[in-house]
Amino acid sequence: MGVKEDILIAGSSLLREKGVAALTQPQIAQAAKIKQSHLTYYFPKRADLLLAIAEFTIFGAMDNVALQLQKKPQGKTLADAVSKIMIDGLPPRVFLGLIVAADNDPDIRKLLRRLIRHVRTAMRHLLQEAGIAADEESARLFHATIIGLAVMHQARLNKESANEVLDGVNTLIRVLTPKQTKRARP
Repeated sequence: MGVKEDILIAGSSLLREKGVAALTQPQIAQAAKIKQSHLTYYFPKRADLLLAIAEFTIFGAMDNVALQLQKKPQGKTLADAVSKIMIDGLPPRVFLGLIVAADNDPDIRKLLRRLIRHVRTAMRHLLQEAGIAADEESARLFHATIIGLAVMHQARLNKESANEVLDGVNTLIRVLTPKQTKRARP
């Protein structure tokens, strides 16, 4: 592993354990066991660092979903995997943290726009792999719905809200899954 990957792993761990507020350059450098000057060599701006950690974390989760789909490609597999990620709360917390951070740093807002585009492209591939409608509109609906369900769950963090995530994602996938047309018998 290289220094850059060590930084991303340390940042992702801090994000999981302590949230976005813990993603300061000194804390990440300490967690990565490097000097802060090394961290700023790879990520000169905090915005770049936050985006890289967000991408590393989110795309790591999405890669895991893609692996699950390769083993058993179907809507239920996608629903179960996505629901678990949303209930665990890391991706929605990443997005919310970046939105809050963007209030103080306009560069983060620009990077956040890019991250959302990349996430939607990756979601289109996941939808396609699961045999679900994978056009731009479907990916946008999928993304908005799962983030909305996840945020509402994070606000309440109880069994009822976790069940709403599961039910909501299953309903969404059912709506997006093309209906099989029955062939007329000759």
